Amino acid sequence: MEQKKQNPEPNQKLHDEKIKVAIISIIASAGLTILKLTIGFSSNSLGILSEAFHSGLDVIAAVMTFYAIRIAMRPRDLRYTYGYAKHESLTSLTEIILLFIVAGWVFYEGIRRIFFESIHPEITIFSIGIMLVSIIVDFWRSRALYHVAKKSKSQALEADALHFKADMLTSAIVLAGLLIMLFLNIPNADAYAAIVVAGMIIYTSLGLGRRTLDVLLDKAPKGVYSQIINSISDLEGVIRTHDIRVRQVGPETFVDLHIEVPRTYTNSKAHDVATSVEEKIRKTIPSCDVLVHVDAIEGKNETIMDRVRLVAAETEGIRNVHSTYLSSSAEKEESKNKDLHLYLDVQMDSSLDFRKAHDFVDTFEDKVKQKIPEIKNITTHIETEVDENTPVGTEKPIDQSLLETIRNLALSIETVNECKDIGMISVNEELHITLTIKILTSKNPTLDDVHKITTSVQNLIIKNVGASRVIIHTEPA
Repeated sequence: MEQKKQNPEPNQKLHDEKIKVAIISIIASAGLTILKLTIGFSSNSLGILSEAFHSGLDVIAAVMTFYAIRIAMRPRDLRYTYGYAKHESLTSLTEIILLFIVAGWVFYEGIRRIFFESIHPEITIFSIGIMLVSIIVDFWRSRALYHVAKKSKSQALEADALHFKADMLTSAIVLAGLLIMLFLNIPNADAYAAIVVAGMIIYTSLGLGRRTLDVLLDKAPKGVYSQIINSISDLEGVIRTHDIRVRQVGPETFVDLHIEVPRTYTNSKAHDVATSVEEKIRKTIPSCDVLVHVDAIEGKNETIMDRVRLVAAETEGIRNVHSTYLSSSAEKEESKNKDLHLYLDVQMDSSLDFRKAHDFVDTFEDKVKQKIPEIKNITTHIETEVDENTPVGTEKPIDQSLLETIRNLALSIETVNECKDIGMISVNEELHITLTIKILTSKNPTLDDVHKITTSVQNLIIKNVGASRVIIHTEPA
């Protein structure tokens, strides 16, 4: 099915916004890292040093995010048919792994200083000031990154925002540890704060790590399966859906599914049903790319005649079948398993060799008996198909006497109330008559009754006027 193309201007604007926020994050992370390293080494504070390494990791993460965003915006090609958006998810996972490594080092250093090596950091106004500045900058960058990440569904930016959020929280904990050591003189408070920092880093990374792995492993988003089922369950023509597959690639969701439609549907109608399914799913799941495979199956309301027509459509040489009816043996009328006799007209190409045409009919009859076991006998009348190149007739003037003759012939049938719009057309040197008759409806005639009336009118006109064909439009009186 043809997919709707997105407007490139909003995408480019969003891309520029992602690039801008990533560059600012690189600058902010680098500035904080330099300041924290300077103050941390000068004061010998493990809490500040751990924060410096954390900020250094933020620099690496921000650079990786910047690279991933540029790659992810590339259009799909023959190598990456689903696009490059998973580069962001891969970058996000790499950043989370780096976070775990830093958390492990900070935890190790904290345990070492608490139990094996006592170090008393020098607490100054600069060490406290840098932590305050860090909290403010991290809060600002985290909000900016989360805003763009939510709007663009970028996991790389979300991971970057997580780095800054974790940095902000851990900076607050380190600041609390420094203040406790300064005012309460509790030894190793700085190291305890560093251990808490490590725990916070791991905790905040686990959620995003799980979501990133879900995307990389093509886990379907939560609840999307039931959303798809509910959105198309009431669509006309959809008997059942199955083999639904969903994968998330960046901001876009890809949905593949099979739908079952009655096999009596034409290709055009089945295509319309599939298009309706696509449109329903797109309304339910924004930014969705849908691929629908149509399975034609036997419907519960399928009749024997439907099955006969299906066999005809699949048989070489058979153009059409009509005038079909069935009969059953009088001896078996009371039996549940009746042996049926099928009668029908078969239209074939007039240029076919008779033997070849007969072979096609034999093949058709064998298929019918095989697929519809209750049909034991078949009587087939072969007809030639009307020329596919529809002839163009010439309308002829009709004199008053012929017009009155045709009208009187039509009105001679008891239930015909009016005759109008009489015309005469010459088609390949043959005379065709067209007219409209109004039929009385006081006795509530069925379509079969009306067909018999029009046939009577046709026969009368052909017999008395000499027309080759009579086309009658009927209306209720």
